[in-house]
Amino acid sequence: MSTRAIGERQAIWLITAVAVVCRLAALAQPMRYDEAITWAYFVGRPWATIVSSYPFPNNHVLFSLLAKVTSSLAPFQPWALRLPAFAAGVAIVPLTWAVGRRFATPAAGLIGAALAAGCTTLILYSTNARGYSLVAALFLGLLLIAHRIVTMPSVGAWAAFATVGALGLYTIPVMLYPLGVVATWLLLASVRRRGDDRRRLILGVVIATGAAGALALLLYLPIIRSAGLGALAGNQFVTPSRWPVFLADLPRHVLELVVTWSLPVPPLLAVVVFGFAMAGIRVANRAGGPSLALAAAIWCGLLLLVTHRVPFVRVWLFLVPLFLLSVARGMLRVHWSRRWPAEHGAIALAVVWAFAALVLNTAQNEGDTGAFPAARQVVDRLGGVLRAGDRILAPIPTNGPLLYYLGAKGLDTALLNTPPLRTRRAYLVLEPERGHTLDWAVQVGMIDPRVFSKPVLLLRAPGVELWRTERR
Repeated sequence: MSTRAIGERQAIWLITAVAVVCRLAALAQPMRYDEAITWAYFVGRPWATIVSSYPFPNNHVLFSLLAKVTSSLAPFQPWALRLPAFAAGVAIVPLTWAVGRRFATPAAGLIGAALAAGCTTLILYSTNARGYSLVAALFLGLLLIAHRIVTMPSVGAWAAFATVGALGLYTIPVMLYPLGVVATWLLLASVRRRGDDRRRLILGVVIATGAAGALALLLYLPIIRSAGLGALAGNQFVTPSRWPVFLADLPRHVLELVVTWSLPVPPLLAVVVFGFAMAGIRVANRAGGPSLALAAAIWCGLLLLVTHRVPFVRVWLFLVPLFLLSVARGMLRVHWSRRWPAEHGAIALAVVWAFAALVLNTAQNEGDTGAFPAARQVVDRLGGVLRAGDRILAPIPTNGPLLYYLGAKGLDTALLNTPPLRTRRAYLVLEPERGHTLDWAVQVGMIDPRVFSKPVLLLRAPGVELWRTERR
């Protein structure tokens, strides 16, 4: 083995270690709304509930099953609930290197992995008890399998393709996006072939993709029996928008993607990162293979047109490693490799990038998935005063973290839903920074001043106000 090869592998281990440090720093952050709901309705329930219940899309089933195992190691410890996301999030870094190495160059792979180590959005979803980082890791694994299929096809590779695709779909149905991207890339690769080779590749894509879907449906069978297929494919978050709304939402969505994927770079400099990415996309693929960017544009564009509904930004998390690899290739176009050896430059970049993310605390400061850092403080204040007949009034996303920390403290979570006619005292949990003030609470009908007395302030802390009011 050459010295350079050893150096490359040492570099990726060091870069991965940097990624671990970044993710460990955010692993114990306060619980967020989405992951708190995942715990309350799925992970914290019996195994049978996880595999058969789907009242809303928070049940990322494969993730929920894994999280149930890890959370049993330390009940009501956020880090234990997040361990599957953490493991997948760490794996994304060396997988990004491996994909870059196969589809571009070793240098692009190392630099892309360095950027992934400190990428804010990857850190956030590596420390959030949801299945998005798992889908991103499975997507990268699927790309490596697809590359193997093109270079050294085998029955085992096709079986692995179907299995990984099915596991991704069983995590979140939005795996349809990354699975379709890889299938499209394979179909583009078939265009460059002739005769039987082309037919075999096309047939393999059809069979393996179909097998992935069939296996996923088999795994989802308990949910389909109890809630119907519409629970998976027809929920409120995928209902088509009106075309004018969809077209109006697209530009804002793209801008949000550019800013989010570029963090920890300040938003004003995101255009520079985006410029590197555009330059990188224009670089010819290694060995003249089809473009991953083209495959992603074709499939994702087609699905967007069919659904004409702008998804959550986090749905595109699986594309972040490809975006960062494009940034890496763009950076190499400005002769990075002539200034520093790729290994040394990538390690230095990972350290700087990660240091910026840690100092700026960018992952913890992101509001995506419903951040309410003061939840534990509010529950500590309420712990000694709550009694039967009380109600805790808290809007979304405040109520999710409160639900988790009430359970962790052994308090009655049903007090979040005490019937109005039985409510004797009400505690209002408000976030002024979101515009949630007492006047707002009256306007939206949270509290009726004709029924309840003038509220008394119990707690004012950064990001929260806690008020108490009693029935007249």
